[in-house]
Amino acid sequence: MSLFRYLLPLPLLALLPFANAVAADKSFVGGGGMVRLSHPSSVIPTRNFAGRALLNSGWRQMWDGSAVGRGVGIVRFWQVAKPTGGQGQVTEMLQVGFSRSAGVVATCGTEGLVAGHARRLPNRMLGGHRWTVYTNGDAGMSQQVSATNFRSVINGACYVIDRITYAVKAGAPPPRNAPTQAAAAAQMDAILATIKVGGRR
Repeated sequence: MSLFRYLLPLPLLALLPFANAVAADKSFVGGGGMVRLSHPSSVIPTRNFAGRALLNSGWRQMWDGSAVGRGVGIVRFWQVAKPTGGQGQVTEMLQVGFSRSAGVVATCGTEGLVAGHARRLPNRMLGGHRWTVYTNGDAGMSQQVSATNFRSVINGACYVIDRITYAVKAGAPPPRNAPTQAAAAAQMDAILATIKVGGRR
C-alpha cells in the first residue's frame, strides 16, 4: 500500500495571520470564467498537478502523482518553505478544480469523508457559496501530508478546493531564500479567502 494511500487532509488551518503574506496584486480567472481569485505576483499559478494528488472520485484521493481522474484541474499554487520544525522542507499548496460527472456531483460533499482519518468541519461560506469542509491527513517515517478540503455543487458541477501541507523531514533543505512555513501558509490562506466561483453578480 502506498504511504499516502489516501489524501487525508489537515485540520482547517484556523487561517494563519496574514501579516507575513505578500499582498495579492494579480488576478486569475479560469474554469471557463467560473473561478476567480487574487494572488501575489510572487506565487505563480500553474496547471501542473503531477505528484500531488487531488481527491476523491472526480479528482482522486491517491497520493501517487498519476493523472487527474474524472475531473478538471483549474489552478494550483504552491510554495516550498522552511519548516517550522527546522528539518527538511515543507510545501504549502492550494488547488482548485471541478467535475461534472453525475456520480461525483451526487457525492460531492460526502465522498471524502469515507477515509479513515477524515473529520467533518463546520460548513463555511466562501465567495457567496456554502461549502462542505472536512480534513484528512496521513504520515510516514519522514513524510506527512495534511489538507483541508472544500466541496460545493455550483451550477450543476462539483467544485473542489484543497488546501494542502506536505512535509518531508528527510528531504533536502529548501533554498536559503525560501519563506518560513508560516509565511507560505499565510499566502495560500490569503489566496483561498479570495476565491469566487460562479458567474459575476
